[in-house]
Amino acid sequence: MLRALELGDMESIREWRNDNISILRTPFALTKEQQEDWYKNEICDRRSKSRFWAIYYKDTGLVGYGGIENIQWENSIGEISLLIAPKHEGKGFGKQAAKDILHEAFYNLNLHTVFAECYENNKAVKFWDKVFNGCYQTILPCKKYHSGIYFSSIYYSMNQGDI
Repeated sequence: MLRALELGDMESIREWRNDNISILRTPFALTKEQQEDWYKNEICDRRSKSRFWAIYYKDTGLVGYGGIENIQWENSIGEISLLIAPKHEGKGFGKQAAKDILHEAFYNLNLHTVFAECYENNKAVKFWDKVFNGCYQTILPCKKYHSGIYFSSIYYSMNQGDI
């Protein structure tokens, strides 16, 4: 279930993302202040080109966060982003969250196209293959540098009619 992100969610999110630096675009750990600044600038600003939600279940609590970022309103396109807490991975939360986020993107934000990027060193490649099954996919070499190694990036894309 998606709900509005709250400032109180930021510390958990910061810990999850700092534990996953090798698979994220931002190649460094964030401080508490940087995470709170992201919340103020991206979540609280209606003019932001991002829309994020907490992934929350009454019996489990906060299990992750996700949304659409890099929105180009004039082109009706945005990028899906999703991070599930490590202790909740593999339990189906990500699959449901991706479905809910795509619904928000296509039917509430009125986007035509949603894309995703996943580095080949990320174990979530199989997950994104399933989410974007049968849709567009391409590989860009040497997109992520981590620990002395360059990794390729897999781009996925789907249009509203593809779901």
